[in-house]
Amino acid sequence: FLHGASDGWTLALDALAAGDEFTVQAHELGQAMGDVHLALASAFPVGAPGENGRTAAAMTERLTAAAHCVPALQPFVPGLRAAFAALSTCDWGPPAQRIHGDLHLGQVLRAGRDWFVIDFEGEPSRPLAERRSAHSPVRDIAGMLRSFDYAARQRRPWRPEWARRCREAFCAGYAARAGWDPRKKHGLLRAYETDRAVYEVLYEARHRPDWLPVPMAAIERLAVRGD
Repeated sequence: FLHGASDGWTLALDALAAGDEFTVQAHELGQAMGDVHLALASAFPVGAPGENGRTAAAMTERLTAAAHCVPALQPFVPGLRAAFAALSTCDWGPPAQRIHGDLHLGQVLRAGRDWFVIDFEGEPSRPLAERRSAHSPVRDIAGMLRSFDYAARQRRPWRPEWARRCREAFCAGYAARAGWDPRKKHGLLRAYETDRAVYEVLYEARHRPDWLPVPMAAIERLAVRGD
């Protein structure tokens, strides 16, 4: 509990409702997340640089399973597979390390000008051993980028440009602390964001079908335009 703190999801929705930007807060959140990743890397063992080929294969398997359950995914499978295939040819990736594992705006609190990251247990649906193992920090970054997109699509008209500016600001803040810029690793970031969107499609189809258009819009963007 932090006295006077508000969660990032509420703050983002309040900004949208007021017609305000959220880029300053997003930049500072990116800085905070860069600091968190550096702290985790110093406190827990760090693995070798990401094994992109193995990761791409696992992502492709998850896509195949999701498309079997959610027919709306099927027209986009070739484009999504291409995103994962591009990851397998990437010759760089940050070392695997302990990460948050389920990062989104609801998992951060803001008190004054400071951000605090909470709930490090990872995705509840994943086995505990997997949640405790090392992963690419790009997975956390992709989770937060998707969360900005969710916030921007909570009410009509959707605000994709608001989300894009928040995404840019978050990545810039992260780069200022972490020493590398996610925006300059487009293939890497696209693959992890695609994997997250596939997970979201499956989740929404099962639990909140009214929300399915939100991740499906991202699926179309990532599969067709690749941005």
